[in-house]
Amino acid sequence: MFLLRTIVFLILFSLILILAYPLLIVYDIATGGDGFGLCSNLSTCVIPITEGPRLLVFLISIFFFLVFLLRLIMKFMNSLQSKNSIL
Repeated sequence: MFLLRTIVFLILFSLILILAYPLLIVYDIATGGDGFGLCSNLSTCVIPITEGPRLLVFLISIFFFLVFLLRLIMKFMNSLQSKNSIL
């Protein structure tokens, strides 16, 4: 049961990181960084038009996959608790 709770915690932490990743890229660029490898030089940076939507689709698909895994684990945990119940 402890392992399942640890997995749930890691999934929830991953969901928060996925939601915060675009904000971290913008913050890194705003503070003079390269956007985690997105642009080596901001003044001469050329980003393809499909880069943003591709990143969006990738992050959304991972988000929904993690939500699906979370639901499966929660259903499994509920079934384990109902089997261990005295009622």
